[in-house]
Amino acid sequence: MPIAQTLVDRALETPGLDKAADGFAGVANGVYDAAGAAKQPIKDALHGTWLGHSLHPVITDVPIGAWTAGLVLDLLGERRGAKVAIGVGLLGAVGSAATGLTDWLATSGKPQRLGVVHAALNGTATALYAASWLARGKADSIGIVLSVLGYGIVSLGALYGGAMSLDFQIGVNHAHANDPPNDEIDVGALTDVPDGGMKRISAGDYPVLLVRRGEHVDAIGAICAHQGGPLDEGTLEGDVITCPWHASRFCVRDGAIVAGPTAYPQPAFRVRVLEGRIRIAATE
Repeated sequence: MPIAQTLVDRALETPGLDKAADGFAGVANGVYDAAGAAKQPIKDALHGTWLGHSLHPVITDVPIGAWTAGLVLDLLGERRGAKVAIGVGLLGAVGSAATGLTDWLATSGKPQRLGVVHAALNGTATALYAASWLARGKADSIGIVLSVLGYGIVSLGALYGGAMSLDFQIGVNHAHANDPPNDEIDVGALTDVPDGGMKRISAGDYPVLLVRRGEHVDAIGAICAHQGGPLDEGTLEGDVITCPWHASRFCVRDGAIVAGPTAYPQPAFRVRVLEGRIRIAATE
């Protein structure tokens, strides 16, 4: 078995992960609930809905990059520069933790359990780097040892973070699993879709959600971009569909994000109703 898979399997066997996840999620959700009306805007900002891309992997580059630079500067004997790099990494770690925690709250099962391990390692590494930063200028040798230990631990944490993203597909765009049809195709009769309701159909190999109001039909991808939830099983209120899995909300007219946790809009389709038949094609 590959080393990475072995490490992930062993991490998932750690006793007490489910209990730890429940406790951690309870505290984090309590903090968000205390924010009142600001809760959703804050979460959306940290999810990256404004960016159109998950924000967490963007910010993780800051501490990892800065701490790598610190390691190199230590090897070159540039102690002052190394301390500055470690400080930048600590600032980035705060943003990385906030965005990662917010994304993690919308996970379950193996990704949620592995996320606890990921967070514990990164938290330990951050503490070591904080101690290293404080020690520098007073006991440089201790500071260097602490930063080397921190780098090893954060590297293992990054491996688990990669497994969550690549193996468990947390933070990826699930709406792009297949390519939508570029050429206009017939997907059924207008009367196949209940007036005021919705229906899931297949446009080639691509699942599409049709929403009808009289003679007008809107069409967006039926697989939630967040984690692949079935939007056709969600709740339709006006122009907004809410995913049944994690409550991401999208406008059915153009697939735009109304509220996270998704960071990705839904693919939208051009729709024509011709002689009682619905014809769609992907938008450019």
